[in-house]
Amino acid sequence: MSRLTVRAPGKAILSGEYAVLHGAPAIAVAVDREVLASEGEGEESPFVRAAKSCAAKNGGATLGPVRVDSSALYEGGQKLGLGSSAAVTTAVVGLALAKAERTLEPRAVFAIADAAHAEGQGTRGSGVDVACSVFGGAIRFVRKNGDVDVRSVDLPDGIRLTFIWAGVPASTAELIGRVKALAEREPSRHEAAIGRLVSHAHAFSSAVTANDPDGLIRAADAYGQAMAALGEAAGCEIVTRPHTALAALARRHGGTAKPSGAGGGDLGVAFTLGNEATQRLRADARDAGLTVLSLGAPAPGLRLENA
Repeated sequence: MSRLTVRAPGKAILSGEYAVLHGAPAIAVAVDREVLASEGEGEESPFVRAAKSCAAKNGGATLGPVRVDSSALYEGGQKLGLGSSAAVTTAVVGLALAKAERTLEPRAVFAIADAAHAEGQGTRGSGVDVACSVFGGAIRFVRKNGDVDVRSVDLPDGIRLTFIWAGVPASTAELIGRVKALAEREPSRHEAAIGRLVSHAHAFSSAVTANDPDGLIRAADAYGQAMAALGEAAGCEIVTRPHTALAALARRHGGTAKPSGAGGGDLGVAFTLGNEATQRLRADARDAGLTVLSLGAPAPGLRLENA
């Protein structure tokens, strides 16, 4: 019998950072870099242990040692901000379910992987990174009052994505901690900053639903500026120099750019219309010394290898 191997993609958030924690919609895409999980000797992590435990309690097989390869979500030994812990958790849950001959029905897998990821990191995040790894493609994600709504969406016609590596890995937990500290220290300033993000998150989501590429670019540009304002209020650098440089270059070609994820480093994403403007932007970004990543999106979600 051939060895089971399960693949789970990483993610990139296009809009909704921070605001998704306050019930606003996030739009995110699965990317074509994947975590592979199979049975075999490997290092255990809190996420692997949590995934094995939660899957076994919910109809999955009891797994022995698991080999996990997440190297595609790193470059030069540094994480890129592609949601590696969520992809690892999802892949191991998928492996346990596949071994038990359970179908990898996305909503059932998400419920298990979401709980396992929260257990592995010791706190519950938004869950959008897990949802990307499970469902794949482009998704609209909302978590509000304990309920989760995940819907597949299509990006507006002509929108092209360009991703850069901002040069340093970022700690999402640390940045969120700084934002929470702002809420305790200056609640009214925090509320105003988050309110701007929530408003722009809805505008971005509406542009996606309405197939409005120009509206998406306007909403993304406003979102990036609101992220910078949140960072200034919280005393941390959410929008870094590479993010700002990418946005300036993208605007020359009719587009815009912003951090993808919590910021502080990791990924930046640019939005342009059409192939010509996109290719010019990528050439300009390389000439400016930015690290343009070979990263395709949207990509397929959780699946058995060769299935």
